[in-house]
Amino acid sequence: MDGDLTENGFVWLRERLREPAGACRLARRLVDACCDVEGAALEVVGSFVLPPPDGRESRDFQTLHFDFGLPLDPASELDVGRFTALHIPFGFEGVSAVTRLVPLAPLLGQRVWPGRAELIDLVVAYGETHGAWDGAEGYVEGSLARLVEAAAGSHLLPSVKAEPGFLCGMEFDSVLSEARFLEQRGLRVDAVEVEIALSPGELLVFDNLAVAHGRRGSRRPGELHQWVFGAKAVGLAEQRRIRDRVLAAFDGAGGRDAERIATEASVP
Repeated sequence: MDGDLTENGFVWLRERLREPAGACRLARRLVDACCDVEGAALEVVGSFVLPPPDGRESRDFQTLHFDFGLPLDPASELDVGRFTALHIPFGFEGVSAVTRLVPLAPLLGQRVWPGRAELIDLVVAYGETHGAWDGAEGYVEGSLARLVEAAAGSHLLPSVKAEPGFLCGMEFDSVLSEARFLEQRGLRVDAVEVEIALSPGELLVFDNLAVAHGRRGSRRPGELHQWVFGAKAVGLAEQRRIRDRVLAAFDGAGGRDAERIATEASVP
């Protein structure tokens, strides 16, 4: 086992779990153990097979993001993803894709940001102009790059609100272009990123509020099973607490030793 779900934000289990159902049960136990510490009961709010078995191979890159998005300006009850589990079942030998994990606190701690109140104003204003904004539902952001852009006060990415045909997740066409975008805002992803090359039977579980994730390489139809553990119909007050928890990473609260995490992840 590499990493620790509570301390490092992820755990990578090298066990040979043949069936997705067994992997899901194990992920459930890991999540429940964290919930015993945090005092919140979670359920499966999303279960997916990716890419769809009857679909096409995925593109060779996925932007850094948060499953179900982060509630930045809540206006209605919504489902929130707390932990994500990924598993590749037997039968998919020769996996080429690599999962990218970027812990927020050490990444965002690389530069100075506005104070908490100003940060909230910035992300709300960004949602009004660039986010998938709906006055009835509020502003939920799934993209790490857009969260950073909002906090930096720069609005260069395409406006999802002004261009309704624009697909979220298509802001960049490669790992390099995304890294350059973040580096221009004072953030070096390569200094904190952990790469996980899941093999058939292995399981990865990570904290969806503390770690952004993406992908390098393509996946074949049906290759990846994904479960998102969280809470359904979360109220506005709790959504604001979740937002504050995430925004705490901008001032270094709860920061982790990124070099130690990356080193531990590389040990077989």
